[in-house]
Amino acid sequence: MRGYKFVYLLKCRVCNSILSRKAMKSVLLSNPKIKLYSSNDISKVNTCGLNYMTRSCDCVISNIKCEGCNCLIGYTILIPCLLCLKDKNNGHLWMFDMFAVTPTIQITGLNVLKWVTDNTVNEETELKMR
Repeated sequence: MRGYKFVYLLKCRVCNSILSRKAMKSVLLSNPKIKLYSSNDISKVNTCGLNYMTRSCDCVISNIKCEGCNCLIGYTILIPCLLCLKDKNNGHLWMFDMFAVTPTIQITGLNVLKWVTDNTVNEETELKMR
């Protein structure tokens, strides 16, 4: 069965800089109650601070900030651990805090951009316009 997720344009909530033109709503693997946006297509984003690991896994992570205003906007996974690679994931390594960004559903002409996902393997399979 195929499902759809909207493609979002993400802007910094503070300075309105475009952070990603191709993001999707997602959840934290270690706690699905925590909602965020994820992407592998970023701009105006820099890593900041020291790299670290969380208590829930061995991924090496770095916080990310907006180039425009230096506000903390999320984190990036620098080195994914085996546990997270084996878990269902969309392959995105850039995670944006829901409260740090302003999302807009991407529209091209009269079409809304959507990720086409295959729920049986939980992977993004293609980007289509519908």
